[in-house]
Amino acid sequence: MKIKKPFLLNITIAIIVASSVLIFAEKGFLKRLELTSLDFLFRLRGPSLCNPHIVIVEISDSDIAAIGRWPWRRRWHALMVKALGDLGVKSIYFDVLFSEKSSEEDDGLFSEAIKEAGNVYLPFAFSGRSTDSKNALLPLEKLSSYTKGTGSINIYPDIDGVLRRVPLFFMGEEGLDLHITLKLAMDYLGLKIKKLRLDYLSLSGPKQKMKIPLLEKNKMLVNWTGKWEETFKHYSFLDVLGAYQDFLKNQTAKIDLKPFKNSICIVAATAMGLYDIESIPLEPVYPSAGIIATAISNILDEGFMGTFPIWFNWLLIYILALAPALLISGDKPLREILLMIPAGAIFLITVFLFFKRGIWIDFSAPLVSFSGSYLIVATCNFVRVSVEKKGFFRLAVTDELTALYNIRYFKTILRAECLMARVEANKSFCIVMSDVDHFKHFNDTYGHQVGDLVLKEVAAVLKASVRSSDIVARYGGEEMIVLLRGTSLEGGLVAGKKIRENVEKHLVKDEDNNYKVTISLGVSSFNSQDNEETVIKRADQGLYKSKELGRNRVATIEKPSFL
Repeated sequence: MKIKKPFLLNITIAIIVASSVLIFAEKGFLKRLELTSLDFLFRLRGPSLCNPHIVIVEISDSDIAAIGRWPWRRRWHALMVKALGDLGVKSIYFDVLFSEKSSEEDDGLFSEAIKEAGNVYLPFAFSGRSTDSKNALLPLEKLSSYTKGTGSINIYPDIDGVLRRVPLFFMGEEGLDLHITLKLAMDYLGLKIKKLRLDYLSLSGPKQKMKIPLLEKNKMLVNWTGKWEETFKHYSFLDVLGAYQDFLKNQTAKIDLKPFKNSICIVAATAMGLYDIESIPLEPVYPSAGIIATAISNILDEGFMGTFPIWFNWLLIYILALAPALLISGDKPLREILLMIPAGAIFLITVFLFFKRGIWIDFSAPLVSFSGSYLIVATCNFVRVSVEKKGFFRLAVTDELTALYNIRYFKTILRAECLMARVEANKSFCIVMSDVDHFKHFNDTYGHQVGDLVLKEVAAVLKASVRSSDIVARYGGEEMIVLLRGTSLEGGLVAGKKIRENVEKHLVKDEDNNYKVTISLGVSSFNSQDNEETVIKRADQGLYKSKELGRNRVATIEKPSFL
């Protein structure tokens, strides 16, 4: 089976477009488009449930106003550890770097409270992008020695400044350093690291096993559950201490204390100017403590946002680029556009349904590939079809021998000219009929090939002797006809004379032989009572008159004059 060239061209265009998208997918505009499309999916999906066993205790502006400027004396944190422990909190995490010494008394009180609780976690921070623990900002040894665990709080936004991923661990010189989110979640669930692969982290324990999908070897894509104020249970620092006092006195607390039981409690500063601000897909200002809480919630609920293998994305880019190449022919552009729109819509709906199920498909690069391929293929096919139609039109309206218009097309144009000339006086025109003198003699003497050559040459001279706006056609046999637009009878006679003289001067060359020919011409001008047939008839009568007068001349029956 013979494959058509346009089809091969479409396939080639699609492959080039897809390959270009693939090359630049991780750079500049396309990378930002990928990230923006991910944010769009999160916003489109809306909020989802977060784990109920995560509680946020906020050090708010009102707490700062009541207790005093930050940093507080550490006895306040010791009181909070004691309160949360008695309220049944399973894991207490302070989202504060206690890296500098306070007073001996306060550090002692805080250290003793941590020791007695046995469930306190403190963070440390690497310097910049370094993962060397020697340069890390560590909590005081007096405090960290009694903690249940520590973990890194380093998080890194994407190239557009928006945070979407959390590194669950870092490969340091001394082994694996866990992020505080992974440390808290693993201890809460009683899990340990079983296997580490490039694309997932396997955890296992006595009662549970799980696989956490990874991006870039160590990062988990955060499955955002909602905005800061709309997710998790939030309590004021002083409200918790006040409720704890009520609890000790067996009085009804002003806040609900049930959520604290068996929970992970994150104590974090959220007062203005005290916390790290990050931008996330759902809102531009988001506390880092919320990022930690959301990541922990993802792990506890196994509500991960997974992705397909990289080869699947590559395949998708090529498939969507090839779709227009296979579906577009250019013959029916409107139908093809209507076909492409639902095809694109089905793809986007499929992407969204997968996203709701926790699988992110990057639709930006495939969509760019689809759109780019469609635009280029559609444009090329439109141009090709237009050229083909123009060629077919030219064949339909052109005389094959002389390359002049045929009489059928000429009469169509003449009919339109008659209509316009009746409405506007300045649209008047002339018709010039011509006939090659003694043409039969040429055919009989020199053969039909020479006769055909004469007709071609005369046609070329006629076309060169008139304006580009004028229409020249083959009337039939050796007769040719010219429409001179916007021309009076006098102007038509002058133009006829010019044509006659040019033909007379022209030598028809056939190999070693030269031939001279002459033509006779008849001219008519349009009047308001004319139609296409009557104006042609008078020109034909003028032609007959010029032949009667001896040929090789121009004549008209409208005035008794000839040249």
